[in-house]
Amino acid sequence: MRGFRGIALALALCGILSAHERGAKNQKPTKAQKDLKLAELQMKRAKNKLAAGGRYSCCVRPSCDLCARLHGSCNCAQNVAAGRGACGECYAGWLAGHGTVKGIDTKTLRLFPAEEQAATNDRPDLQLNPEIKEAVESLLRVKKTLVAEKRFYCCIRGGCGHCAKEANCTCGQDLASDVNKKSGKSKGVCGDCLDGWRAGKGLFAGISQSEVTLAPMDSLEASMGPGGGESSGWYSSGTSQEPRAAPMDMIEKPLGNWSLMFNGTLFGVYTDQTGPRGRDKMFSTNWFMGMASHRLGPGTLTLRTMLSLEPATITGRRYPLLFAEGETAYGVPIINGQHPHDFFMELGVSYQIPLNEKTALNFYGGPRGEPALGPPAFPHRLSASEDPVAVISHHLQDSTHIASNVATIGITHGPVTLEASGFHGREPGENRWGLDAGGIDSFSTRLTVTPSERWSGQFSIGRINKREATHPLRPSLRSTASIMYVRPLATGHWATSLIWGRNNDLAYTQLPNVPPQPVVKSSQPSTPSLDLRLHPLHLVSVPTWIPQQIYNSYLAESTVLFKNKNWIWGRAELADKDSLLLYEEAPFVLLVNEDTYARVQAYTAGYERELPRALSWLKQGVGGQVTAFIAPPRLEAVYGSHPWGIQLFVRLRISR
Repeated sequence: MRGFRGIALALALCGILSAHERGAKNQKPTKAQKDLKLAELQMKRAKNKLAAGGRYSCCVRPSCDLCARLHGSCNCAQNVAAGRGACGECYAGWLAGHGTVKGIDTKTLRLFPAEEQAATNDRPDLQLNPEIKEAVESLLRVKKTLVAEKRFYCCIRGGCGHCAKEANCTCGQDLASDVNKKSGKSKGVCGDCLDGWRAGKGLFAGISQSEVTLAPMDSLEASMGPGGGESSGWYSSGTSQEPRAAPMDMIEKPLGNWSLMFNGTLFGVYTDQTGPRGRDKMFSTNWFMGMASHRLGPGTLTLRTMLSLEPATITGRRYPLLFAEGETAYGVPIINGQHPHDFFMELGVSYQIPLNEKTALNFYGGPRGEPALGPPAFPHRLSASEDPVAVISHHLQDSTHIASNVATIGITHGPVTLEASGFHGREPGENRWGLDAGGIDSFSTRLTVTPSERWSGQFSIGRINKREATHPLRPSLRSTASIMYVRPLATGHWATSLIWGRNNDLAYTQLPNVPPQPVVKSSQPSTPSLDLRLHPLHLVSVPTWIPQQIYNSYLAESTVLFKNKNWIWGRAELADKDSLLLYEEAPFVLLVNEDTYARVQAYTAGYERELPRALSWLKQGVGGQVTAFIAPPRLEAVYGSHPWGIQLFVRLRISR
């Protein structure tokens, strides 16, 4: 019990942490995008040329642009090693854990303005090369466009380049806010602006250099992304990626050399479903994620945990969901229901080693985590963020988001990530409060591509051995493919996912009475003294060949947030189901021969309204959704042709 009390206390402390929150960003797409890409390409070529000529030696990864723009070279690595300091952009990079010079203590690192560094060049007479001039001109056009769009409010003469590359600058607004308020946490300015103020380029009269501070650096890059620079996506669940345009609303707090991050979601739900198999219930789905990242050696170490109270907030070991199947409750396969998540949804560690500006090695693993198999899991997809219940194709697409003893290695180069995982294939048992034992016996690989900040796609395949407790000898081959699109809006966003998942339950030989399963005491009132023994697929007296079964699923879902207050979403699913849908949950179904039987459909539409915040770190909303289920003719006698389902809910979200 002391362990659980400690975890609860840690969660409570994380919940009250406040995040650094700079000025509000204009999320509407900018007309400067073409010039932004051109400036990036031109600067990359220019820095490569400078490096080849021995005139570009930076001290952070990714390397700075500031020195190249101002004086056509970079000596930050030598200046840092000599104790003179780094330019403003590099200085900010060091504080974010991106420094590359060994033996440097960031606590004693100085800021050495880029213009002053020009005096340390071996050839101070060198002029900007044509490539840099072209990049500077392209970036100047970007700044003019951003100013016209009212999204560039800088505080130094000429405007900072760092914020221009992000198509948004609030440094002037943030600095004015910091000076006017008497106390509280400063928002600060970017590294480029801090460098400019130290070089005497500040725009605001009456502000001393000591009043200008660096904005707390965002640690999401190394802990929440695969290390491909701005070409890669964000981690969603495990190491699955969403587009970079997806908002990252983690609460972030520095603690010494560590960066702490936290968020969480809780739905309080009432559901009711019609038809002969429909049921109603009140329950809560929820999850809480905490992370701590720290620069260690050549890379970044991140400790990751995700917890859920669903073992307590979902009674009866499942909640009603027509056509959903997977795992067991009281020793019996769950039919028309969804199991709760385990208390430990994730308990792992990741380590990222950058090799250059756009290439990184990633290692991930732990006793509980998500292997490289499937799309981002439904609780963590932006396109499903407001839907309080599971998808009916969960066990054909993303059910391995909670797996035991996971080990993953991946390499990212720009927009491409290739990963391979080993993990224990058995699905979680009914003891939802603990961790499941078992060695690595299953394997998967995944290719992820993020061609732009708004798009991501993945294809993955894995062999899952001994997946089901009711069929412990049966192996499965799972294949998935998905595409996700995220479009920022002026006052919200629009996220869409298309997903295909396929289980090929491979042919195998069923052995007589092997392996016997442990006794499960029933707590059902109707069978108070019945001992339920889980058996394999069916009882056989001689070794029996069981043929393969193939199940496909297709999902399309989309969620829109507009005016920062209104959510609208929809989901369409088609999924192949087995013959267990013909039966009620009862011990005798353990003896049923499961075959691919019918393709079912579900169509959902929902709306939610954001409520005023009572606390700065807590969002709340109320909403509801309705689902039309379509049963094929061979299931109509059991379910009716068109059963319906509704969910009414309140939602709490810990977020910045």
